Amino acid sequence: MDIMPIIECEAKIRMSFDDSSTAELVMRALQPDNEPLPRGIKLSARMSNGEIVFAVRTRRPIASLLTTLDDIIASAILALKAAQAVGQP
Repeated sequence: MDIMPIIECEAKIRMSFDDSSTAELVMRALQPDNEPLPRGIKLSARMSNGEIVFAVRTRRPIASLLTTLDDIIASAILALKAAQAVGQP
């Protein structure tokens, strides 16, 4: 039986958008997904000048970090596609 080691790791995702309103739209769309977080995961996000920086820190198996990063990216893409579908930026 393989046991995934629990290690502390951290990653940042920096997303740049054409304008601040698009960045704000994505930030607001992802906010409900950030709570509640599983035990051992900390997530912060900050927005400035059309850019969002997500910082993820985990004390779980590295697969958990990768899954969290994938969720952030997929959710941002979905928010952008939904905005484009209704005529937003």
